[in-house]
Amino acid sequence: MNATTVVYSGRTTNWPVVAGLVAGAVALALFGRPWAGPWPGMLGPIAFVVVLLAIVLVTTTSLRVTAGARGVLVHCGPLGWPRFAYPRELIATAEIVPVSIWRTWNWGLNWTPRSGWAFVLRSGPALRLTLTNGRRVTVGAADPAAALAALALSPAG
Repeated sequence: MNATTVVYSGRTTNWPVVAGLVAGAVALALFGRPWAGPWPGMLGPIAFVVVLLAIVLVTTTSLRVTAGARGVLVHCGPLGWPRFAYPRELIATAEIVPVSIWRTWNWGLNWTPRSGWAFVLRSGPALRLTLTNGRRVTVGAADPAAALAALALSPAG
């Protein structure tokens, strides 16, 4: 008889941020009136803003989180890049913690020396991994309880 393997996979997309970025780009184009500026001098700033918005849209507006007996995989953006892998043998504990993007003003993919890596697109419960080296990783999964159950770890406490 084969053993059953439980795997969690879920995608979270922050649609208000996507809409805000698109609205900001449109407002910048309309109110900045780049067509009225000195050409070709406006091409540099316009290209910079377009590239910056494209990078933000492609990397920090959605997350695909997969958790199971092998560990946790985080794929950022609709293209799945950048990717982060946390093998099961490197995860010491896992727990569900509340996160608030309004309190920290951090969303998307970010790192701080105090809190470690955070992949957070919305406020609410998130999965926090404590690695064997003491570093922490916070992942805003669509269903962090299911991700925790798929890891088959006892909650930190």
